[in-house]
Amino acid sequence: MFPQKEETEPKVRFANFSSPWKQRKFSDLLDPKKGIRRGPFGSALKKDLFVPESNYVVYEQQNAIYDRYNTRYNITEKKFKELSKFEIIPGDFIMSGAGTIGRISRVPKGIKKGVFNQALIRFKVNAKKIDSEYFLQLMRSDNMQRELTRSNPGSAMINLVPMSEVKKWKIKVPGFEEQREIGQFFSKLDNIVTLYQQKLEKQQNLKKAFLQKMFI
Repeated sequence: MFPQKEETEPKVRFANFSSPWKQRKFSDLLDPKKGIRRGPFGSALKKDLFVPESNYVVYEQQNAIYDRYNTRYNITEKKFKELSKFEIIPGDFIMSGAGTIGRISRVPKGIKKGVFNQALIRFKVNAKKIDSEYFLQLMRSDNMQRELTRSNPGSAMINLVPMSEVKKWKIKVPGFEEQREIGQFFSKLDNIVTLYQQKLEKQQNLKKAFLQKMFI
């Protein structure tokens, strides 16, 4: 049985904020010095530089796409220091720039020290201007994903919009406290959707198992 409705639906209790939403340049929401950075050129992280074991790893587009932080490749401490400006730390955001483009993930606590490769783009937000959860929800929204991955005029190819253009975009954002409430609300909603999807999958598997028994 599914949980009762009142146990799963998040309560919408936004405060009555009087401050209007303000239009800001996308770049204003980011760290002024390290806002957006693309991964290093492929030649900086060729496979012949990888080592069997190390305390330093390489993060790839699959980490952003699947929101998981398992890794396949290791680098030496020396190489890590050479590429230190490409390090990711908890609280950063990484976005896939190759394959399945535009997928974004927030870097969690407890990851191994490492750098991101050429297929990723890193964002560092300005914590005084935008709430971390609100930024994640904004970047994952359908409208933002369409804008980030729109095709070139006259072409069927889907490409990631140049980050130099993204920086110039103007976005309306609410006050910080309202951002926080909205971000928390959608985060809870995402968790509930995931819960229902898991329960639905279990019910479908149960039905499939019963149907199979009917024909044995």
